[in-house]
Amino acid sequence: MKEAKLLIVTTVPETLKTILAFQPRFLNQYFSVHLASSAEGADETISDQEGVPFHVVSMKRGISPISDLMSIISMCRLLNKLRPEIVHSYTPKAGLVSMIASFICRVPVRIHTFTGLIFPTQSGFKKTLLVNIDRVICMLATKIVPEGEGVKNNLVNFGITRKHMSVIGYGNIAGVNIDFFKAGIDSIRDESKLLRRSLGISDDDFVFCYVGRLNRDKGLKELGQAFLGLPTNTHLILVGDLDAEAPVDNLTLSLFQEHSRVHTLGFKKDIRAALEACNVLVLPSYREGFPNVVLQAGAMSKPAVVTDISGSNEIIDSGLNGWLVQPQDVNSLQAAMLQAVRTSKSKLSEMGGFARSRIVERYDRNAHWPRMNAFYVQELKNV
Repeated sequence: MKEAKLLIVTTVPETLKTILAFQPRFLNQYFSVHLASSAEGADETISDQEGVPFHVVSMKRGISPISDLMSIISMCRLLNKLRPEIVHSYTPKAGLVSMIASFICRVPVRIHTFTGLIFPTQSGFKKTLLVNIDRVICMLATKIVPEGEGVKNNLVNFGITRKHMSVIGYGNIAGVNIDFFKAGIDSIRDESKLLRRSLGISDDDFVFCYVGRLNRDKGLKELGQAFLGLPTNTHLILVGDLDAEAPVDNLTLSLFQEHSRVHTLGFKKDIRAALEACNVLVLPSYREGFPNVVLQAGAMSKPAVVTDISGSNEIIDSGLNGWLVQPQDVNSLQAAMLQAVRTSKSKLSEMGGFARSRIVERYDRNAHWPRMNAFYVQELKNV
């Protein structure tokens, strides 16, 4: 008989479907695992995928006091029904709702993982509000887990919490499926060749690839401006939908839609063909928690141009597996992209090989999952 009940909570089910995929199934060997998230995009495939019960608790992203109160009440009802020994929340709204409800319901182990901090790029009232929300989460949780060292430093430096915090492993919340994300899979290679051909990209052209939401905080304005100064044999592939909450500016969006060497593919459930088709990943974000796409690209032996920010700079070492640039700096980004274009094929291959070896050594999900199990066991012992 399993010793303890574990409830994992995310704001939206997409996090469970993708980033945390199959981690609950693994943990269910040792705990009685339950999942909770909003109904936004939820379906029975989550329970089928993980082999554990899935519960709907409506949660609304953004600032919504009335909606949040209703979410807390719904979460309390679920907790009183399940009586879990551990509640573990990911993402800000799930953290606020879960930590308040689990504190009210006296759940013994209350864990929140900070996957990325929003407030450092905000200002005024909104920044103050977000800081205080994070402080409430930390106050009510029995354990705070920063996804990476950069997140941990921000939580300390901004005075969010004084509680002891440790990064699990080398960082990231899930690890990478290194057998799924790897170069040389025949079907993916063939698909990437078809993709390049359909986009009018020749074998001699140099391709950058961006994967993520088309969100203003992803540095896409700077990426567009930097790309305009690159040689005519360069192309840019963009994978991801427009972010409705914080979209890129209209000028940047027009550039992406109208430039002959910029190719917007929209959301792709499987990004491997796009990564296989590129020479270098580019992610010029203003903020990150611990970017999965940099891990995934690295696993596929692709170097990356990333900003020198928390998370990204914990994966990339300039000159070894990519390039670090200053955030919100077009000149710095353009210089690194030019350097990538001018790097020899043999050197790029060497950097890609190092990228893959680092992911295998540090971020293999088959090594991360047992670390999560050991973490939960230890937290129960600490009660």
